[in-house]
Amino acid sequence: MSESAFINFIESYKSFTVVPDSSLDSLLSAGILLKNLSEHDWDVRVNLDPKTLLDYRDEPALLLNLQPINTQKHLALSTTSTSSVTALVVTMLEKAIGSVSKWDKILAILSGLYRNYYDFKAEGFKGIENTIMKELSSQKALTETLALRLWGAKKRGLVTALTRTLVPFIPGITGNVENASRVVKEVYGVDDPHSVKLKEISSDEDIKKVSTLIKKLAEISQQHTKRDLQLQLKLVGDFYVQVESRGVTLELEAHEALGGLLVYESSCRDCLLDIVTLPLSVDVLPQILGVCNSILDYLAVALSAQIVEFLREERGVFECEDTLQRPDIIVDILLYHNIAPQDKAVRFICNGEEMTILRELLRIGVSPEEAYSRCTETQLCRV
Repeated sequence: MSESAFINFIESYKSFTVVPDSSLDSLLSAGILLKNLSEHDWDVRVNLDPKTLLDYRDEPALLLNLQPINTQKHLALSTTSTSSVTALVVTMLEKAIGSVSKWDKILAILSGLYRNYYDFKAEGFKGIENTIMKELSSQKALTETLALRLWGAKKRGLVTALTRTLVPFIPGITGNVENASRVVKEVYGVDDPHSVKLKEISSDEDIKKVSTLIKKLAEISQQHTKRDLQLQLKLVGDFYVQVESRGVTLELEAHEALGGLLVYESSCRDCLLDIVTLPLSVDVLPQILGVCNSILDYLAVALSAQIVEFLREERGVFECEDTLQRPDIIVDILLYHNIAPQDKAVRFICNGEEMTILRELLRIGVSPEEAYSRCTETQLCRV
């Protein structure tokens, strides 16, 4: 979609609804649109209910990674093969209204990581995020680092970081303290594997050890799943992000922050709405990360068993847990590794009810009209 089409739409309609799908990328984009356009006197609403597009098909709507019903009134913005929709929105808004905040641009970087568009070996992103990255780096808001993409590796021991990381998912290691401890003990030659702490790869010795570690992780992954998930390309390269919250500067590991958002989103049926509010206030992020930390160890164990079973038997039915009330993070893990079922939606059973999510129905080719009619206001859908 062209920049001119976006500008024409927002100039034509000073009042419209934004309808995102449930991907983190779309939810953050919706919040950024809501905040920035509302500040410039647009009457903008965010509605997650896809039936809105059927019931009010003649009303103007801006769709994020959804397909239009009325092409005259509905403008669709979509993630491209190189750029997240958040990065597209940030860039177009900056040209349309003059400026967007540093926080919005940081969220665009997280969306680029979510879409797996960052290539450490190529020293950058595939698309628009690369320009945003350079700008934030020059402002000292973002620091690229040769480091492991393990959630919380800077603050926690290597074993803990390995077992808590869900994206990238490491079969046989994620949620498995025993295997993670054994590998770290072998690679680093220590009696207490929990004593090893590593984030940055700063020396030749670090490079050697990390290379051995990644090789062993890939071997264990293949042993557990009989598949090559290309982990060697997904475990190195991260950012430190500087954000201001309540007068305090916080330094975040980008992949850990991304993981916190993914975990939180799936922890309750209505948590999508909280993600939409994140662009409005950075202060929401520490609260979200706090919830994630309180449930992540348990969730990693529960999810690990289900995903490994799926990879072994291609059983696309997952079950909810106390800390897992939506299947979004499961879908995100499978899509990140390019292992989602080709012709059927990932199914999720909760309290005896079998469901999926809207973006899964669209992914497998269900028509927009049918898909929208089958889904609730939080985009959980009948199978």
